[in-house]
Amino acid sequence: MPTRWTRKSWRGSTGKSEYEVAIIGPGALGRVFAARLGRVAEVALVARSEERAAALRAGYRLREAGGEVHVFPNAYGPESAPRARWAVVLVKTPDTVEAGRTAARLATAGAVSLQNGWVDDLLPPTVRQGASTVAAKFEEDGAVRLVSEGNTWLPPGFEELARTLSAAGLPAEASSELAAVRLRKLAVNLVINPLTAVLNRPTGALLEPPAWELVGELVREMAPVLQARGLAVGEEELLELVGGVIRATAANTSSMLADVRAGRRTEIEEITGVLLRWGSELGLELPRHRALYHLVRALEKVDRGQPLQQ
Repeated sequence: MPTRWTRKSWRGSTGKSEYEVAIIGPGALGRVFAARLGRVAEVALVARSEERAAALRAGYRLREAGGEVHVFPNAYGPESAPRARWAVVLVKTPDTVEAGRTAARLATAGAVSLQNGWVDDLLPPTVRQGASTVAAKFEEDGAVRLVSEGNTWLPPGFEELARTLSAAGLPAEASSELAAVRLRKLAVNLVINPLTAVLNRPTGALLEPPAWELVGELVREMAPVLQARGLAVGEEELLELVGGVIRATAANTSSMLADVRAGRRTEIEEITGVLLRWGSELGLELPRHRALYHLVRALEKVDRGQPLQQ
């Protein structure tokens, strides 16, 4: 039988209701973080509106290796959400600006974004950007499945939050090497996300020819740009990194492919768009990445509201 649990808020020193952690964004990943953290801390889950918050309070199902649990979160809309020591942003990039403002307003100790892509310019100065390889997805019946517990990297000064995440079964650390970690994650996203979206295939299809040859070409094309940003990795090591993630997630549907299939706006601007801007600053054209960028943008326009068939 599924397990039901709820957490009550605790009172901060101000006398107002305050939580230990606020999760901004109730997508698949946000629901995983809220559910896991709710076992060890007081957690608020902040939705886009009061109506969506009410639906969340009715509960959702989370499937993990140990089985299925029913989660009944402390859910709020952005206007009614209470303060929290830590705020974690887990929204899709189109919602970054509003989510960042909410996180900055709620957090008393620190706020961090764990979103895909490079969204630094969209966040308030007080909201830092970390990185996470935790993976989750919505299943056809609406339940959320935890695909991978992964790892999470936070900026220095977020050691307390890292300990809380680790205690919840989501391994985390506050790292002085965060910039390199973020560039490595971006490198993986630059290949897997747009290529699977254009091919309309699961990640493992990239290991097959001729897709694998294109993976190598994309890696070699982006390597000088990422190296110029501080990633001390050669082309072959970078290809091994990307190939290792492809093999480890072969059965997965990338988030960009899922967005295209559902007719949603993708995160191509904050992933490949960022690379293209960096390349332009160096006088590099990056034709393969530019072609993927335009193909994904075309798919967004063609399939918006008309989901792409699998």
